[in-house]
Amino acid sequence: MSHALSDPALAASAREFLLEELSQLGVDYLARRQIPQAPSMPDSLEQIQAEIAACQNCELACSRTQTVPGSGSASARVVFVGEAPGAEEDLQGQPFVGPAGQLLDKIIESGMGLRRADVFILNILKCRPPGNRDPLATEKQACTPFLQRQLHALRPDIVICLGRHAANYFIGSDLTLGQLRGRLHQSTSGIPILATYHPAYLLRTPSAKVDCWQDIQIAMNHLGLKRPGAAQ
Repeated sequence: MSHALSDPALAASAREFLLEELSQLGVDYLARRQIPQAPSMPDSLEQIQAEIAACQNCELACSRTQTVPGSGSASARVVFVGEAPGAEEDLQGQPFVGPAGQLLDKIIESGMGLRRADVFILNILKCRPPGNRDPLATEKQACTPFLQRQLHALRPDIVICLGRHAANYFIGSDLTLGQLRGRLHQSTSGIPILATYHPAYLLRTPSAKVDCWQDIQIAMNHLGLKRPGAAQ
């Protein structure tokens, strides 16, 4: 018998015969058979970045200089999310590299005691809207699948939303940023979300820096970080 079943054609015939017998006995073998599925692995950040660079899913592809997928550590515990690239970001292909980016660097380094290379920084949109206007709903719909895949690959301990557009998207609320900031929110993915002011707003409204620092300390407490220079 073992020699007979070594023939692939005979083995297949024997299997079909067995399935027919089981069917006559009222047993749906194929329906009942459970085949364990391997867990899906997240796409690499490099793969997602390549897809972003080739994206033509909205009209911003026609006006951009280049895409701005985001940058930072693949093992970052903290992810900062803004709304969209500006003019300088569009030229360099990197997020938060203008005056607002310099202020964000101070928040990360002087405030949190981290390096920019320790965190990951990205935006809701991967292309600059003309004239730095607010993102359109269709543009968000085109870009947010990339954003979700990036977060799935990163699996951070916290997402810090910079500005209303990012906060409204992650928290799923149309409340003002003033109503959303000051506490942690839980996302559907389980990642804690913190909303605070965009660095560009802080440059226009320096008095809001106090509130932003309060928000950043909430994130630091969640992460177990001590303020630089504070007693351990």
